[in-house]
Amino acid sequence: MTSQQQNAPRASARARRSRVNPMASVAVITAAALVGVGVLAVQANGSAPDKAPAAVVAAKQPVVSTNQSGQTVAPAPDPALALPASSGKGKRVVYSLSKSRIWLVGADEKVQLSAQAVPGTVTPDAGNYEVSKWYATHQGADGAAVQYEVLWGSKKSGENEFAFDAIASLPGDQLPSKPASGTKTGGVRLTQNDAQAVWQFATVKGTAVVVVP
Repeated sequence: MTSQQQNAPRASARARRSRVNPMASVAVITAAALVGVGVLAVQANGSAPDKAPAAVVAAKQPVVSTNQSGQTVAPAPDPALALPASSGKGKRVVYSLSKSRIWLVGADEKVQLSAQAVPGTVTPDAGNYEVSKWYATHQGADGAAVQYEVLWGSKKSGENEFAFDAIASLPGDQLPSKPASGTKTGGVRLTQNDAQAVWQFATVKGTAVVVVP
C-alpha cells in the first residue's frame, strides 16, 4: 500500500450509505411534483362545481308584533280571503262574484281551501245551487278542453249552466286568461290544482254551491 493510499481519508460507512443515485433523485422529485399537481387539481375540482349553485332565496318571515305586555300578537287575517258572511251553512262551495274567489267549507264550518277564480262570460245570480254532474275531462261551452269539471245549477230547475273547471293544457298552478269576448260560457275557471281540490270535495250529487255578490 502506498503512502497516498494510507493518507487518503476513508469515507465513513454513514457517508457511503447517504449517497443517492442522481437519476433516482430526479425520479423522486418528478414524482413528488406530479403528486402535488394532482392534489391541487383535486382541490380545485372540489371547490368549483360543474354547475353554479342555485341562488338561495330567503324565506319571507311573517311580521310579528307584540303588545305592551310583550305578548306576541297574531297578524290580522287578510279581509279578501275571509269567508263572506251569510254564505250558508254546512258543507258547501262558496263563490263570490265580486271577489272572483271560491271557498270550500266543510260540515264543521272550517274553510278547507280559498282560491282565486276566473269568471265565465255568463254570470249566475246570487243564490243557492247544487252539484248535479261532473266530468274528469270535457269540452267547455267555449270549445276549450277542460278537466275536473263540476257542473251545478238551480235547485228548482236542475240546470247545468255553470261549472268549476280548469284548462287542461295549462300548468297545475297557472290561472287561465279570461274567456275571449263573444264566447258564451258559465265555466268558473281555476288552476288545475284548485280544480282538482274542488273535484275531490264536491263530486257528490247535491253538494251545495252558494253564490254571493
